[in-house]
Amino acid sequence: MGELNEEEMMEVDRLAALYPVIAEELEELRQSIVGYAQATGQVPSNEILENALSAIGEDEKESFVRILEEDEPEVIIKRVNSIPIWSIAASLLFFVSFGFNIFFFSKLDKAEDELQAASQQGLMLADQVEKASQELKYADLRIAHFLNKDNVHVRMDGVELSPESYANVFWNKNTNAVFISVDNLPEPPHGHQYQLWAIKPGIAPIDAGIFDHNQLIQELKVIKGNVTAFAVTLEKEGGTPIATVEKTYVKGFLKKS
Repeated sequence: MGELNEEEMMEVDRLAALYPVIAEELEELRQSIVGYAQATGQVPSNEILENALSAIGEDEKESFVRILEEDEPEVIIKRVNSIPIWSIAASLLFFVSFGFNIFFFSKLDKAEDELQAASQQGLMLADQVEKASQELKYADLRIAHFLNKDNVHVRMDGVELSPESYANVFWNKNTNAVFISVDNLPEPPHGHQYQLWAIKPGIAPIDAGIFDHNQLIQELKVIKGNVTAFAVTLEKEGGTPIATVEKTYVKGFLKKS
């Protein structure tokens, strides 16, 4: 309807190609315009036609004549899209003479709202696709760690403080690298972070690194020696050298071989 520039029209076309809901909405609007034209049956007088043609360059008259000879209004609308941008502006005056102005002005606000809603829904779908893609990558990474024969897997289940929580640790026997999978831990309060601890017999828990609650699988510190268990505590942001045992959220023991 002449409301968009070329870049904006290309963006609408791109979104319509990506998301069927947008293409369907545009098609519904297009059919509404066609239905209006068929219902009113308004035809321009010869005087209006001559005035419109005289306002258009000689090299464009043939295109408009061919358009007017088409039987279907829908074809007219599609063919107009093939005419250069500057002459489309002149053709808008032509359509106004047909009475399309009544429809456009009465439906313009609704059409813009519907298109904006469709665009927002398209963005929501794009976010869902991105989220699904990230989850797929996460699943692939977890599977790779589970299938790695060099990894010792330890599932850490929730304790009394947070019984619904759980997380997984993968400890590589060759490199001693520790990976944590953040599966179900509550959002830490402001100014706090979760910290992983390696537990060995007879000594205090060993700091295995702090980790970001929002990331799913992270590589932490290298831990060597006779580790019997892993645990996660909630600490102040930046971590601490001494574990706050009473704030333990999950804990898991290595299986005895």
